[in-house]
Amino acid sequence: MRLKLREGSEVPVSVISIDSRERYLWISMERIPEDRFPPCMRNMLLRPSEEGSNRAGAVLASFLGQAGWRESDALVLWKRFAERTGLNESLFRKWFARMHCPSCRTIKSEARGYPDLGLHGLSYCEPDGRCREISWPVGYALEHPEWGWLKPLGRKNRVRVYNWITAREEELEVSDGLRAEIEEILAEAGSEQQIFVTKTRENGKLRIRFLVRDSELRKSVLSDLL
Repeated sequence: MRLKLREGSEVPVSVISIDSRERYLWISMERIPEDRFPPCMRNMLLRPSEEGSNRAGAVLASFLGQAGWRESDALVLWKRFAERTGLNESLFRKWFARMHCPSCRTIKSEARGYPDLGLHGLSYCEPDGRCREISWPVGYALEHPEWGWLKPLGRKNRVRVYNWITAREEELEVSDGLRAEIEEILAEAGSEQQIFVTKTRENGKLRIRFLVRDSELRKSVLSDLL
């Protein structure tokens, strides 16, 4: 189960393990034509809105990356959205064929802002009959799901933790840099200290951080559980 973090909150945890695995991105070998795009993607192109434009632009770029479009052609199509919403091309470069297109569940969810990708309230998601049969925008458009290839994306670090609030084992993905910070914290933290995970906004971006505090909260949480 994934560890859920809210901006500004601190979750007391115990680190169980840290491991790495290779990440891959599935990409369609067929270029999916526009007339097979799901309603949410068609609506982004038909009526782009400045509200939530970073979120929607990231979703659209990630969709095109897995829908088999060449980067140059996808950029031309993406700019139909970007030029009417004031987005910079760098957002396309970050998400095209580098990030997974979010699930329908994520797209339907509310978000505080980019990089969260929920588009609830932006009127892009207008489900049709086929939408009820699928759970992923790229899956909506596929006629041959087996026609695809895996693009290597590099290594992914997974941290498994015990969440003292939920009393469950949970996990989260971290960068190589954050993994090194966590390993340093584990090496230096004393037995009377508690590790916390938080999400803070730095230079406009949400980042995961691990902190060390005195262990009194851990003791109080444990007493509440017992």
